[in-house]
Amino acid sequence: MDYMGNDKMDKSQMADYKMSGNEMADNKMADSKMGESMMDNGANQKNAMDMKSDSSSAVVDISITVISSYKGGNAPVEQIAQPTMNKGMMHKVTVGGDAGLVFSPNTIMAAAGDMVEFTFMSTNHSLTQSTFPLPCVKMQGGADSGFLPNANNTVSPPPTFMFQVKDTKPAWFYCKQKKPIVHCGKGMTFSINPTPDKSQDMFMAMAMQQNGTAAPPPAAASPPPAASPPPAASPPPAAAMPSPPPAAAMPAPAAPAPAAPAPQQNNAAPAPAAGSSMVQGTGSMNGGQCSCSCLCGTAAFPVGAGMGMYGGYSGAVPVS
Repeated sequence: MDYMGNDKMDKSQMADYKMSGNEMADNKMADSKMGESMMDNGANQKNAMDMKSDSSSAVVDISITVISSYKGGNAPVEQIAQPTMNKGMMHKVTVGGDAGLVFSPNTIMAAAGDMVEFTFMSTNHSLTQSTFPLPCVKMQGGADSGFLPNANNTVSPPPTFMFQVKDTKPAWFYCKQKKPIVHCGKGMTFSINPTPDKSQDMFMAMAMQQNGTAAPPPAAASPPPAASPPPAASPPPAAAMPSPPPAAAMPAPAAPAPAAPAPQQNNAAPAPAAGSSMVQGTGSMNGGQCSCSCLCGTAAFPVGAGMGMYGGYSGAVPVS
């Protein structure tokens, strides 16, 4: 009996073993299915995290975290991310509307953790992040609400866009609408925490100067160098002093009287003048000097000359 009993027990144990084996198989299959389910859940979670990461990376930069976007009306609110820190003050900004092509206000001072909500009014605007040097050019990796239209302010509730400020660094934004005019070129800009060196007024002025272009305008050409002043005119030469009139020509000295021809040596007595009487005398030439003596008749003197004279008639008598 003991043997039989033992044999039965052995069979019972074997049955138990078989049952245990079946249970183990079932458990193994359950574990396998659970593992597969966990793997699927893990993959799904990973995909969801990847999608969230992609969505966040497209709109997050070092200064802000985009929280939500709402197209207004019956559209659902698109939750993009959760705040990364405790919520601070809520700043509200109106985009466009009755005020025109402006953000109202166009600048705020915000602390880390503060929330900023933009309400979009007419007609069709965006909130697009840029940089200070290029106000009208989207910053790579920066936030962009896209166009949130609200024609004639008819969308109710109006579209909104919200983000959280992460730090106190300056952040710059503009409206990227270019139809029918370039909104940024009209000064439609917004800033957070501007500084005296980089102010909202400077940012808006550059936006208007660039008029929505992708680069600053070229620097104005340097003005041509100022023309050199013409050289000072030389003073007119002093009027030439008039030359003194030539001195009156001095009368040419009178030509010297021709020298009397040298008396020819002639020992012959000259012929007596007509109507006179002369007594032949004697004479000799000595180097051109005549030494002579003569006796003349009274008829040889001019009328009345020599009267009462003694020793002869004064003067010279021509030789010939």
